[in-house]
Amino acid sequence: MTLRSFADSETEFRIVASGSPPSVDGLSITEPKWLECVSCGARVRIDAGDETQTTIDNLPHDRDCPQRDVTSRYYVDRFVR
Repeated sequence: MTLRSFADSETEFRIVASGSPPSVDGLSITEPKWLECVSCGARVRIDAGDETQTTIDNLPHDRDCPQRDVTSRYYVDRFVR
């Protein structure tokens, strides 16, 4: 499998806002809550307390997602090489 960078111009991810009031999740309605794959909708919660825990590498992509091979340089350096 060839791994691609999340910075590749052919990949697409988005930051999704909370959409709910602070009484529900502690975030304002417009505050970032999820990192989401545009292709399959896989999401990982953005942890404001520890931003290092929210990465492209943590997305639980569908098996047939065309972006399943997208990783960060850190992941490749640390776990692949």
